[in-house]
Order: sequence, then C-alpha cells, then structure tokens
Amino acid sequence: MGAGAIAGGAPAWVYGLLAALVVLGGRRLRTRDVPVVVALIPGAAFLIWSLVGARAFALFTGGEIAALAWAGGVAIGVASAVAAPDPRATLLPGGRVRQPGSVLPLLLYLAVFVVRFACGAWAAIRPEQAVTATAIGVAVGAGVTGRLVAGVLRWRRAEIAVAA
Repeated sequence: MGAGAIAGGAPAWVYGLLAALVVLGGRRLRTRDVPVVVALIPGAAFLIWSLVGARAFALFTGGEIAALAWAGGVAIGVASAVAAPDPRATLLPGGRVRQPGSVLPLLLYLAVFVVRFACGAWAAIRPEQAVTATAIGVAVGAGVTGRLVAGVLRWRRAEIAVAA
C-alpha cells in the first residue's frame, strides 16, 4: 500500500485535526500575552485526544494495556519536560499569560500527529501488530499531555514592582 492510498484512506476529520494543530502551533511562534484559558487550550485538546485514543484502545484490548500505555506516555512526557523544558511562560496580573515565542510547540504538535497517523496506518496495514501500534500512538499522545501539564506547572508569576 502506497503513501497516497494511506493518505487518501484517512477520514476527513484527520486533516481538520492537522489544520488545528498547525494553527495552535503557529500561534506559538511569537511571544504573546493571552488569557489563561487560551494558554490552556493545547493542553486540554491533547488531554481529550489522548483520553479518546486510550478509551478506544481499551475497548479493543482491555483497560489494563490502555491504562499502562497512557500512564507510561504521561510519565515520559513529564520526564521530557524536566529534561528539556520549554521556555517558561509568565503568569501576569489580570489572568493573562505571556508565552515566549518558540518553534518547539509547533514541531511537537506535528511530530505527535505524524507518529499517531503512522501508528494508525501501521495498525491498518498489519492488523496482527495493531495492539503494539496503537499502544505507541496512545503513549505518544499521552506524553504530550504530560509535557504540557508539566509546562503549566512551571509558569512563573510576574514580579510586580511596588512603588514606595
């Protein structure tokens, strides 16, 4: 099966997801001050995406394997955030966050998409290896969730100068 057949066989929502990931990652290329809710959108989106994938995997294999893949991915994501952290965001007064511009979020989002897409194609082409392929896809999605949550926990508060 060729790459064109694989890409053509993907459901339309996959390309909508890719477009959303490019938009979310592209917005992180420059430093921006955004409401906290906006800053949390990528983390919430990856959490939902990873939980939906884990739930579907659990229905296919049973909850234990899916839970292990998901938890292992989160642990790896948190470890990667500690070992190679993103530039720290600053929590500003008024419920805003200053996110430093970086290409890393865009690259991370696209890498997750590529790996999960490849794992889905692998599972479809080699059904006997579907459990392994899906476990990897679930773990990678959960890893980004763990990394993003760890990044939020690193936000620092802005130091406000008090006039004396």
